[in-house]
This record gives sequence, structure tokens and C-alpha cells, in this order.
Amino acid sequence: MIQTYVFWNGHEPVRGQYNFEGRYDVVKFVKLVGSNGLYLHLRIGPYVCAEWNFGGLPVWLRDVPGIEFRTDNAPFKEAMQCFVTKIVDLMREENLFSWQGGPIIMMQIENEYGDVERKYGQRGKEYVKWAAKMAVGLHTGIPWVMCKQTDAPYDIINTCNGYYCDGFKANSKNKPILWTEDWDGWYAKWGGRLPHRPVEDLAFAIARFFERGGCFQNYYMYFGGTNFGRTSGGPFYITSYDYDAPIDEYGRSPE
Repeated sequence: MIQTYVFWNGHEPVRGQYNFEGRYDVVKFVKLVGSNGLYLHLRIGPYVCAEWNFGGLPVWLRDVPGIEFRTDNAPFKEAMQCFVTKIVDLMREENLFSWQGGPIIMMQIENEYGDVERKYGQRGKEYVKWAAKMAVGLHTGIPWVMCKQTDAPYDIINTCNGYYCDGFKANSKNKPILWTEDWDGWYAKWGGRLPHRPVEDLAFAIARFFERGGCFQNYYMYFGGTNFGRTSGGPFYITSYDYDAPIDEYGRSPE
């Protein structure tokens, strides 16, 4: 299975004007995955973090009157629902969901919101419920996940991101144990040391995860990349997003 984000700031650089050309041709990418006999986990977000500037949110969003990001705020929820619906409809129109014969077997809404939810208080809790209901209401016919979200509603699978997830349990016995981000490295900063994780440690963590009931594990990253232009977030993140991946941003693997 291939796992990828969907970058709102790349696909909607101007409100209401969409870009699915060149590097942002997400339909072509999904079809390429399917043509190679692979499945796809599409992580819409649309906040994706990913060490991208603004976490992947478009800059125009900050100028919407009365907006507050990632909370129970009507202007933000309206814009977010519009974009998520756009992506879901595009996937459905191109017959890319698994029940249509396509490769997409799982989706994601939001991204590691559990790390900041407490700061938003009750409005944060309401936002999680809304995001889950909105996503399920799009009737994709496939499961949705929320990573690092212990209070994910019953119809959303909560998942683990981290270096070690062998002790992770879903918030319901009716949900599978998923490891959506197995960090094989870390991002680098200008002037800092390049992070490195020994492959022996990585392999042991994976074996222990499956031994203890895990059923899905994803390398983050498996194929390193580059944050071009001003997409690299901060503070002081370098533009390379190699992440100590087994395949670097140039397509090379270590000897």
C-alpha cells in the first residue's frame, strides 16, 4: 500500500481555483499506484503538517473574515468541507475507490489533532465530532482514520504515529490496530545533525508491533522528498525531506 497526503495549498492556491496539473495531478498518481498492483491510503487532512509551510493550509485561508483554524469555527469548517468534498468527488468520478475497482482502500481526515486538541477546549472536541461526521457523510464506502486521536468517534479508526507503537490499542475492540506513521528518521534543520535510526531498531519495532496484534504498518518516510520553493515549514527546516528513508529524494537506496 502507498500512503500519501493531499496538499490543500497546492491544489487550491486561490480560493475556488483548483490545480491538478503537473506535480499536483493527484488522479494520475492514484492511477499509477493502481496500475502497479498497489493499494492507496489517501490522507486528505486537509491539515497535513508534513513540515510544510502552514501545515499544507492555503495562505488565502487566513484572510477569510472571522476564521479560526482547526476548531469549531463556521468559516473554517465551510472551507475545509468544500475542499474535502472536492477531492472525494474527484476520486469517485474517476472510479478510484476500491469498490469501483480503484486502489483507494482507506482515507484520513485531519492529522494528529489530538496533540493540540486540549488547547481548544470544548470547541476542539466538537470539531473532532464534526470532522468525523462530515467525512463519513461523504459516503466513500471505505474506512476513514484519524491518527493520534484517542477520542475518535466510533465510526472512525484511531491510529498510532511514532517510533514505537507495539503498546498501542485502538479506542474500541471493534477497531483494528493501525500504525500510520512509523518514523524511520526525522526532519533536519539547518546547522543541525542529520537524524538517523538504525535499521535493526526499526525492524525490531515492527516485529514487536505485529506480534502484539498490529495489522497495518506504514514507513514514514519510505521514499524521501524535497519541499520545493517556500513549502518547507519552520523553524529552520531544510528543504530536503529525506527523513533517513530507505529510498532518498533522488531515488537512490543505501549501498
